Amino acid sequence: MTDAPARTDKAAKPDPKPAKGSTGPVSVRKQSLPRERQSRITLLARTVFWISGLLALGAAGFSLIAASTAGWHGFVLLSGIAFVAFILMFALAAGESAARSLRIEPAVRPKADALVSAAIDAAGEPILITDVRGRAIWANNAYQKLAKTVMPLTAGIALPAPDRLWPGSSGGALYRLSRAAASGEAARETLTALGESGGGVYSVSIDPVPQGGALWRFTEVRAGDTLEAEAGTPDWAEHAPVGLFMADGEGRVLAANATLRSWLDVPEGQALKVKDFLAGDMAKGFLKTRGEKGVVRLDARLLAREGVESPITLAVEWDEGRPVRARAVVYGLTAAGTPPGVAQMIAQHTGGRTGRTFDDMFASAPFGVARLDGADPARSIIEDANPALVQLSGGAALPGKAFESLFDWSQGDSAEAAFAAAMSGRSEPVALKLKSSDGLRDVHLFLSPARSGKRAAYLVDITALRELEGQYAQAQKLKAVGELVARVAHDFNNFLTAIRLNTDNLLLRHPVGDPTYPDLQNINGVVAQAAGRIKHLLAFARKQTLRVETVDLTETLADTVHLVRQSVEEWVRVEVRHGRNVPLVRIDKDELANALMNLATNARDAMAGKGRGTLTISTEGVDATIVRAAGAPDVKDGPWAAIHVADEGSGMDEATLEKIFEPFFTTKEPGKGTGLGLATVYGIVKQSGGFLFARSKPGEGTTFSIYLPGHTPDAEEIAKTEARKAEVPVQRKPADLAGRGRILLVEDEAPVRTITAATLKKRGYEVEQAEDGEEALAILEERPGEFDLIISDVVMPGLDGPGLLKAATQYLGNARVIFISGYAEEHFSHTLSADLDISFLPKPFSLEALAQRVKDELGR
Repeated sequence: MTDAPARTDKAAKPDPKPAKGSTGPVSVRKQSLPRERQSRITLLARTVFWISGLLALGAAGFSLIAASTAGWHGFVLLSGIAFVAFILMFALAAGESAARSLRIEPAVRPKADALVSAAIDAAGEPILITDVRGRAIWANNAYQKLAKTVMPLTAGIALPAPDRLWPGSSGGALYRLSRAAASGEAARETLTALGESGGGVYSVSIDPVPQGGALWRFTEVRAGDTLEAEAGTPDWAEHAPVGLFMADGEGRVLAANATLRSWLDVPEGQALKVKDFLAGDMAKGFLKTRGEKGVVRLDARLLAREGVESPITLAVEWDEGRPVRARAVVYGLTAAGTPPGVAQMIAQHTGGRTGRTFDDMFASAPFGVARLDGADPARSIIEDANPALVQLSGGAALPGKAFESLFDWSQGDSAEAAFAAAMSGRSEPVALKLKSSDGLRDVHLFLSPARSGKRAAYLVDITALRELEGQYAQAQKLKAVGELVARVAHDFNNFLTAIRLNTDNLLLRHPVGDPTYPDLQNINGVVAQAAGRIKHLLAFARKQTLRVETVDLTETLADTVHLVRQSVEEWVRVEVRHGRNVPLVRIDKDELANALMNLATNARDAMAGKGRGTLTISTEGVDATIVRAAGAPDVKDGPWAAIHVADEGSGMDEATLEKIFEPFFTTKEPGKGTGLGLATVYGIVKQSGGFLFARSKPGEGTTFSIYLPGHTPDAEEIAKTEARKAEVPVQRKPADLAGRGRILLVEDEAPVRTITAATLKKRGYEVEQAEDGEEALAILEERPGEFDLIISDVVMPGLDGPGLLKAATQYLGNARVIFISGYAEEHFSHTLSADLDISFLPKPFSLEALAQRVKDELGR
């Protein structure tokens, strides 16, 4: 409201005629009294007020003291005078109080101004006027009522400004509103957490007043109000790097941000349901989360533009108000690929009051968000930052702080180049180092498009993702090494087999006493050493051929400990501690013994410097929680068996612990270690479905822990095991390795096939040769049931050994099967473990071992 120009001599007379061009009724508008005359009237009113007060007090006192002298007539007269004086004083006080509440001098107000003031006072929404300094100078009845609700003791004394009604919790929004009011700019924000009650959400708009100051209007956001992306909606929400939407209890989408609409290729305003963009039955799954406490995570598939299905993660929280609605954050389609686990952080900093507006979602967003006061991030300060960014930056991201100062630029990154790339609109994020209380953190930076000369910045913490990438790269490197090792091992084992069989044939012609006998034995010794190294490499590459069976660790360790004691020096004390309730496990007993032997040898070498020490091997039954706590990923529930091998050696530091399972890594002197022992143990345990961990500190020894999943055998497995135990062992006669029978030999390596066939023929067997699986299958189809024994390589081009066995089952008759291989794929280990009647002979094998195995199988 503004007063019309005043005249100094007398008040202007009302104009009875309507203004030119007016179509409504005539309105009478009086000019306000001059300021000097208002002051004189005010002074006169106050003088009368005090005179009336003194007169009332004097009359009342005199009536009491002199009542007996004046009689009852005098008492009544004086009492009346006092009463009239009190009435006059009250009227003057009430008039000045009303004038003060309206922040104008007591005067005769024009009728039109009075009508406007009455209308504003009757308005339902709170209205406040502040001066150029931001002080509250006028408020309507609704604002005064709101102030008294929050501050019942102080609101009646002084008119409170908004910062007293919304202390602290909406500081960022209030800061921007106050700055806009002081700058004479229009603004709109959302304020939450009214006073100490913690409730109340108000949409606040500011309009500048031409004479200076601002008009504040407060509109309460009801629980049933929908979330709308209108002009006042913060830009950060519309273009956040995740999808945001709100839905009702029937799956109708009430609002969605621009990011999600872009993913779905849906224009703003188009009606949408959750089932329209969630594939399969996930829309039903979304609605079934209603009633869950807190945030619920859902893995789903999004029906994106052009019908493309993309994997996503939903973080959903329900508000059981009236009406019921759900707020959801959609992850998975951004270039950052936000890890699903991050979704669990949502609503952490809002005490459960999340999501009635986009400002609430700003506060509860699980990624960092900063509102910047300018379009250039390098020259902008932070207007506001959500709790996630404050926590991520170690408390550095506060209003008024330069945005550029949050990052570390010492590693060669250029702020100008980084921010320019983020503002270029390219889909890939910009990776930066964010300063934090616990060091530097890897983050992806996104910048929203400039809007009204301002921007929003999003920071997604990818520190854990970087660690996973490093682990994945290491795993890929080890996998590549393993594949190379397996291929080389296969070829080398074939070469070694041919060398060994030819050497054994020569030894038959050059027995003991012949001058060449020692040389031939040396060749076989070298072949054995090479075969051992290759076996270690295959164990690391997890390409061993395992014959897995159900094992009782207590019984197995009792047999293995004898070998351990024989392999270590006398000064090493070996202790065994068997735990209770240790479950059965599925593992190759020979390989488990091999693993324990390697750990024992490693422990012996670690204690060699002291010349004494104790090696402790213990077992215990644990559950999945213990295995997860040790650091194992994707642990299945149920019982687990643990084997601990502890020594009192020199221990290892963290840098050494990170490399001990890598092949060829060793801390021993050259010539005293191959670096394959622990790599072998690691491969055996991992191929058996278990986990291997090491704990060590320098000077405190080392403990290796093997965790194997427990196994409960079914009735069929128990029956097979008992039947095999009841079988009568084959009586071997090493002196007589000759025999009779028809053998089909399948081997793709010509040198191995030739020497093997020749060796068997010399022992009296009829041998038919095939160079691959297809040729062998053709021979079996032509001569079904004619062969007593099939000897086949496992890994062959085309039809491999297991494939041949499956295809030729109907042509085998009663023929026994022996598989030979330098290494076998994992599926063949499963085949061997499931069918215990299949015999396996690993390469390189000796002539005697081959002849003995053939004789045993034909004897069965």
